[in-house]
Amino acid sequence: DFTGTADCILISQEHAGNRMAEVIAHFKQYGLPCAVLTAEQSAENQKHLLSCGADDVITAPICAALMKRRIYALTDTPVTSDFEMNFAAFDRIMESNQGAGSFVVSEHDFMNIYRFVSRLLERLEKKALLLIFSFESEDGEMGEADSALHFLKVMQASLRKGDITCNYGRQVLAVLMGADAEGGRLVAERVIGAFNAHYNMDESCTVTYELREISDTSNS
Repeated sequence: DFTGTADCILISQEHAGNRMAEVIAHFKQYGLPCAVLTAEQSAENQKHLLSCGADDVITAPICAALMKRRIYALTDTPVTSDFEMNFAAFDRIMESNQGAGSFVVSEHDFMNIYRFVSRLLERLEKKALLLIFSFESEDGEMGEADSALHFLKVMQASLRKGDITCNYGRQVLAVLMGADAEGGRLVAERVIGAFNAHYNMDESCTVTYELREISDTSNS
């Protein structure tokens, strides 16, 4: 179920089979870079998958740390597609962007969006808020990273469509459009309460947050 929240697409060669080129072309209509996951490590197979339109070929087995790096690199890959860019292409993007809640983006995209928002606010004389959530878990770094992912899920469902959220390692970042400091505190406490109720019943993880109005930094 594609909802427009993806930064990239990973396609199993075993699952796509002979439809690989068709599957890749479908997702590239939405401007998404695509990588193929495969257990076949031959150079011939890699050349075949690249000819189908894949932006990267990831062979298994692969360790989690390297997989994460490859995915991050993939999200920054310029998309090459046989489809010419026109208004219909943007219509397809809008059709895929109907999901509720905040817009979840990658770390790199979040930083670029933050720069754009700070410039936009200065021009429109509007406000927005930056929230940084940090986690301290009894289970150490792994527990903190897991808590951040669960928290992001709760936050995405709790915020508005115009807000932006991001998982940043063992932290969660958010930009709340049109919010001031008091409104941001109310949102933060509400999301923390929902997280504790669903994922932190034993209170093994402590969530803290900092906030700052983005308009303040752009005018400084």
